[in-house]
Amino acid sequence: MEAPLSQMLTDFYVKPTSDIFIKFLFGKEEHKPILIDFINAVMKNSGFPLITDLVIKNPFNIQTILNAKETILDIKAKSSDGRWIDMEMQNSDKGFFGERALYYWTDLYGDQLVTGDNYSTLRPVVCINILDFKMFKNVDRYHLCFMLREKDTPELLLTDHLALHFLELPKITDYNLDKSLDNWLYYLKNEGLNKEDGIMENILKNNPQIANAREKYMSFTQDEHMREAYNSHIRWKRDHESALFLARNEGLNEGLEKGETREKFQTIMRLQKYRMQPEEIADITSLTPEKVRAVIAAGDKGLDLLMEDDATRH
Repeated sequence: MEAPLSQMLTDFYVKPTSDIFIKFLFGKEEHKPILIDFINAVMKNSGFPLITDLVIKNPFNIQTILNAKETILDIKAKSSDGRWIDMEMQNSDKGFFGERALYYWTDLYGDQLVTGDNYSTLRPVVCINILDFKMFKNVDRYHLCFMLREKDTPELLLTDHLALHFLELPKITDYNLDKSLDNWLYYLKNEGLNKEDGIMENILKNNPQIANAREKYMSFTQDEHMREAYNSHIRWKRDHESALFLARNEGLNEGLEKGETREKFQTIMRLQKYRMQPEEIADITSLTPEKVRAVIAAGDKGLDLLMEDDATRH
C-alpha cells in the first residue's frame, strides 16, 4: 500500500521500477558505480564472480526518450573480464517472456562475431531481468538463474556463456538486510513512498551506492526535463498498450483468423507506427519476427511479400 501524499518523499512521485528511471539510474556513465554494485549483488546471490569495472554500451539519452524512439530501455554493458551484461526492467507480463529473454540473449551473443572472427572470441552474456510480476508462479524463490546444463546430470555445464537471471519483485516480502540483493530490491520497490521508512534508513546508512541511488532519485524528480521525459514516456506506453489491446481484443485481427493477407499487412503497418517491437507484432499476426521486419522494411511493397508467401503455401 502506498504512503499518503503527505508522506511521500518528493512532491513528484516517480515509480522507481519505471523503465525510464531504471535506465537513468543504471545507464548513465557517471552512475557506473551504482550499476556495478547492483550487478554484483545479483552475482553474489548466485555465487558467480563479481565484476570490478565495466563500460556502458548504450548510455542513457534523454533526447531519444523524449522523441519516443526507444521502446526497450535496457542497459548493455561489458565488464572488464569480458562478460557482456544486459539488464532490463519489465513491469507487466505480456506473455512469452522466457522466449523474449532468450531472443535478446541470442541477439547480443551473435552480434559479437564479425567476418573473420572464430568462436573462440565469443564471451559470456549475462541477462538480468527485473520483473514486477510473477513469471514462475509455482516457485517461491524470487531469484532464479537459468544456464545450459545436462538434463540428468545438472552439475555438468555445457558452457557458462548463457546465464538468464529473473528477479521477481512481488515474491519478496521478507528482507534479509544482510544480503545486498535484498537491500537493492527493497529500495526498488519502496523508493519515494514514505519519508519515515526505518528499513530504508538502515539500508541507505549501510550501502553507500544505494544512498547514491537515493540522491539520483531526488535529482530526477526535481529536474524539469526528467519530469517531462517521464510523463512523455508514460503517455507513449499508455498509447502503446492501448494499441496492443485493440489489436488483440477489438477486431484488428478478425481478418487474420481468416488468413486475409491485406488485413495482416495493414495490421503490421498500423502497429509499427506505435513503435511496437517485431516480436509483439509477430505474436499478433502469427508471423515470424524476421518476416515482420522484412514487411516493415519493404514499406508499401510489404504486401507483395505476404502475397508471395500465401501463394507459396497454396
